[in-house]
Amino acid sequence: MKYLIATTLLTAASAFSPASTRSVVSRTTQQTSTSSLDSSKCGNYDYDVIIVGCGVGGHGAALHSRAQDLSTAIFSGADVGGTCVNRGCVPSKALLAASGRVREMQAENHLSEFGITVDGEVKFDREGVANHAKQLANKVKGNLEGSLTALGVDIVEGRGVLTGKVNEVKDDASGKVYTAKVSC
Repeated sequence: MKYLIATTLLTAASAFSPASTRSVVSRTTQQTSTSSLDSSKCGNYDYDVIIVGCGVGGHGAALHSRAQDLSTAIFSGADVGGTCVNRGCVPSKALLAASGRVREMQAENHLSEFGITVDGEVKFDREGVANHAKQLANKVKGNLEGSLTALGVDIVEGRGVLTGKVNEVKDDASGKVYTAKVSC
């Protein structure tokens, strides 16, 4: 019983170890065999893993998948970074930072404590502030996309739609169906 539990734990743990160190040694045969993650011979398929959505969660899943040396595709829906990077967290924080700077520069009493005097009115350009937020979001988006590409993740620009089959995802734009590996 102890042997069975130890073998099961070793096999389960090997699924999360880097591919170069992933092997299971059988006590009875004293041979090394590769795990099912290494043997990609379970039929025809396009990728080991397909991820729908390229927001923060999808990006993290793709990084983990590649760390396990699995072939990976991610559907971005033409929105690498998702809502957080493109319309939510990143641009809103850039806008808040800009408004905070204006507020600080208008606080004459606070500035005078630092020996700073502002002569005249502190002004801001709404379009300039918005452009700054957009540039920052685009930079973060580019960094995310670059990290995925550098790791060998295929980015599908279309929106991923589930077909009803457990291993298929359809590109809504092109109609192409991508298949993922199913455990053998």
